[in-house]
Amino acid sequence: RAGCEDHPMVSRFPGSTLEYCEEKDQEPYAIALGPVTGYKQIDDWKEVVGRRTRLYYTIQGDVSLLTIQQNYREALERAGGRVLAEGREERTTSPEIGSRKFLGVHYGRNLFPSSEGIRLLQGSSTSGGGFYLAGSMERQGAPAHLVVGGTRYSADLQVVLVDIIVEEQLATDRIRIDADWMRARLEAEGRVDLQDLLFDTDSDRLQEASLPLLKEVATLLVNMPDIKLFVVGHTDMTGGLEHNLGLSRRRAAEVVRSLVEEHDIDPGRLDPHGCGPLAPLAGNHSEAGRQKNRRVTLVARP
Repeated sequence: RAGCEDHPMVSRFPGSTLEYCEEKDQEPYAIALGPVTGYKQIDDWKEVVGRRTRLYYTIQGDVSLLTIQQNYREALERAGGRVLAEGREERTTSPEIGSRKFLGVHYGRNLFPSSEGIRLLQGSSTSGGGFYLAGSMERQGAPAHLVVGGTRYSADLQVVLVDIIVEEQLATDRIRIDADWMRARLEAEGRVDLQDLLFDTDSDRLQEASLPLLKEVATLLVNMPDIKLFVVGHTDMTGGLEHNLGLSRRRAAEVVRSLVEEHDIDPGRLDPHGCGPLAPLAGNHSEAGRQKNRRVTLVARP
C-alpha cells in the first residue's frame, strides 16, 4: 500500500503483503496476557501508552499459522525481547489465548477500522485457527511492545495484524509549547517547528490531540496582530516524492483552514505550502528521526 512500510523493529513474514498501516502518538493500548474468563472479558491486561504503529499483512498460499507465529517469536527474541503471552488455538470458540474468540476480546479494546478490509476476525476456514504473541523489549532506551495476532481466513490466505507500541514521555514532562514560547522563537529565529501537530497516517486529518496546540497558534496570531506566516508542511521519506509533496501541502492547508474557520483568523495572514521530505531535521533511517521530520513549520513573512 502506498505510504506504508515495515517497522524497523520487526520485519514482515517472507512473502507477505502489507495492506494497511496506521500510526498514532500517545495512544493507549491494552495488551491481553491471559485467556477469556467471561463474556467478552479477559482479566489479565498490561496497559501502556506510546506511539503505536499498526501493520496489516496478508499471506497467500498454504503456510501454517505455527510457522508464522514462530517467525515473529524469533524476531522478538533476536531484538532482545521477552514473551509476555503466547498461544495458538484451532477452536474458534475456545477461551484460550490465540483463539478467534480471544482475539475478538483483545481487539475489542484495541479497535481497528472496519472500513479498511482487515479480515482478522472474519473468514470461511473451518480449520487452522488463530495465534497471538505479545512481547516487550527496549528500543532506543524506551520500553517497546510487540503484539501480533493472526488467523487463517481461508484455505490459502492467512492474515496478520502487527502492533508495535513504543512508550513515549508524556507531553506534561516536555517543554511547554504555548503562544509565548512560539513568539519567542519567531522573534529570535523567524520560524518555529511544531512536531506536535499530529495527523492520521498518510492523511491530512488532524488528530484530536493536536487541537490544544492549534489553539495556542491562534492565540499567538491574536497576540501578534501584525505578523503574517508561511505555514509549511513536512513529511518523512516514507513513500514517493510527489505523494509527500502533495500530502505536506494538504496538511499545511488543513492547519490554515482550521485556524480560519474555527479560530476566526484572517486568511490573508496565512500562506500554506508543502516541502515534503526536502528539508529534514534528522536522518530518516530511524523512527525517532522520521518522527522529528514530520512537522509543520511557521515562518514569519513580510
